[in-house]
Amino acid sequence: MTRIKDAINMVLWKYKDKVSEFTLVISDRFLVNAEIPFDKIERVDNYYIYLTDGETVIPIHRVLEIRRNGRTIWSRK
Repeated sequence: MTRIKDAINMVLWKYKDKVSEFTLVISDRFLVNAEIPFDKIERVDNYYIYLTDGETVIPIHRVLEIRRNGRTIWSRK
């Protein structure tokens, strides 16, 4: 099984010209699930996802799935 960090990095690097096709679905404390477009992701490390706004940091354990054009291509089992 591919680690979420590796899956996110693959999208950011391998599909860098098509990141607008991808969405990250996360578990949110206030919303049931939140969707984040991949073009809002600046980088990822072993513990966090950093967004391009320079302020938002999301713990990587909150990621539920990655979607491409609405279809799930990775999900936490």
